[in-house]
Amino acid sequence: MNERLEPLSAEPLAVAASTAPVVRMSGINKWYGSYHALRDIELQVSAGERVLICGPSGSGKSTLVRVVNLLEPFEQGRLEVCGVVVGADAITRAARLGVNRRVGMVFQQFNLFPHMTVLQNLTVGPVYGLGVARAEAHARALHYLERVGLVDQMHKHPAQLSGGQQQRVAIARTLCTRPQVVLFDEPTASLDPEMVAEVLQTMETLVAEGMTMLIVTHEMGFARRVADRAIFMDQGQIVETAAPDDFFERPQSPRLQAFLARVLPH
Repeated sequence: MNERLEPLSAEPLAVAASTAPVVRMSGINKWYGSYHALRDIELQVSAGERVLICGPSGSGKSTLVRVVNLLEPFEQGRLEVCGVVVGADAITRAARLGVNRRVGMVFQQFNLFPHMTVLQNLTVGPVYGLGVARAEAHARALHYLERVGLVDQMHKHPAQLSGGQQQRVAIARTLCTRPQVVLFDEPTASLDPEMVAEVLQTMETLVAEGMTMLIVTHEMGFARRVADRAIFMDQGQIVETAAPDDFFERPQSPRLQAFLARVLPH
């Protein structure tokens, strides 16, 4: 059962109407010094939608998803995430906590606590971050470990697991916070090829359950199977957006055509 969200601080937290998309980025611009990392990003994501984000290295893909959960601030524009409304000049602690309560993220590196067991890694966030009772957090952890096929590994430490197992634990850890949106930032990039399939299979089960997902990945076959929409980024901009069949078979932009020619098997 989802816990009731208590006020996070005395700071006001604007909330959009319930009919709004679960993610809306309006005129988002992001700089690192003089480097313009995101340029006038306009993006809407509906509940239950799976959106692929692809592009060459340095195109802004990871920065975009990190802005969605406010791991990275932005300098211009407006962000709405699951009803929380954030302006570039109002990225407060309350806004960050409000977004983090609603959005989960799976990173390229697993980011598990090495000194904790698998079970402890899954319960620490709900207990200390969300105030969930320990018994409830424990039940959630067992439930999601069973879903990713690792309940028998719950007393091991991350170093005792394979890379694929660690990433599946990281996915289960994210689900334990009951997010409304899950962001995947190249979740298979650091895995050996034989471990990629088990992680992608786990992700496909989430797709089947209607989870809202933004997925940064180079696994084009997987993306084509599961995505409702594909986005191509280059030089910090969204260059092209289309349904998967049109995106992969009938790309319009010369930049997307060149990218697909490099990454798709011939």
